[in-house]
Amino acid sequence: MKILITLLSIIAGLIILYFGLAFILIQIRRPKFNNKGYTKLEKKLLDIFTSMFDPDLADKIKMQIEYFENKRKWRQYWEKSMSIELYGDKKMSPKFKYPRQDESKIATIRFKVNEEKYSIDFNSYDGRIWGWKIRPNPKLIQKTDNIEVTGKKINNDPNEKVLITIEKTEFKIIPNFGGVIGEIAKVKPIKVAFNPLIPQQIEIFKRKIDSVLPNGYIKIIEQTEGLEFNDFRISGISEIQRTGLDDGDYFHLVEFDYGIITIKENDKNGEIYFCHFSDGSIDKLGTDFDKILKERTA
Repeated sequence: MKILITLLSIIAGLIILYFGLAFILIQIRRPKFNNKGYTKLEKKLLDIFTSMFDPDLADKIKMQIEYFENKRKWRQYWEKSMSIELYGDKKMSPKFKYPRQDESKIATIRFKVNEEKYSIDFNSYDGRIWGWKIRPNPKLIQKTDNIEVTGKKINNDPNEKVLITIEKTEFKIIPNFGGVIGEIAKVKPIKVAFNPLIPQQIEIFKRKIDSVLPNGYIKIIEQTEGLEFNDFRISGISEIQRTGLDDGDYFHLVEFDYGIITIKENDKNGEIYFCHFSDGSIDKLGTDFDKILKERTA
């Protein structure tokens, strides 16, 4: 009996240790908010970035950069890159903002440090700079401003008036959807579904996605601008979010509590991925959206 109790105690201890270590690893990987200012490298790149625009726009962007310098931000070093998102702590004054309100990549700068090649992408949302991503990981060069610029490009003009004014409306009575949604709805009840956008609006949002949307997903959004089940939701095309991971940016198509079905930016092969929230790992799933969705929601 004593041996059995001892064995059970050892097993219980190992289980506690395992989950404790798993929790610690998740916390280590989880991005943390901070109020620290920009690094020496980032300040140099921000100066180059603002110089790419006309004086009036450059002044607005400088005011935004100054506003966010010592306010709440999200910074994460990955194995091959670094991401930063600027949140602040209160609503920004409209006088600081530019006309473009959609989520978009507004500029790219390519540069060298000690002959090593790097690139930085600046992202925009709601009329202001949202953050940037540097590839490869710049942790070892953050204290330098001695860089050689090898290329600059404005991807989307911040002065272009692009609004995000889509107002989603719920179906009063959830219809009998066709295709894969109809099949899933037979075993999993739909909580909320939204009326689809008109075809012209769908085309506008399709052009904003720098990747190939799966045919199965397109068939869904032609019927509904997103829908929710008890344990997952399918994003409408007007609300597709972008997440920056170590090897690139991914667009959310289906969201679960534990991860997301996504497509990757600039992937023209129609590949579909699953990104796990717990450890940031990514599974390549293939190109059959309907099959993948049924397997993940079974």
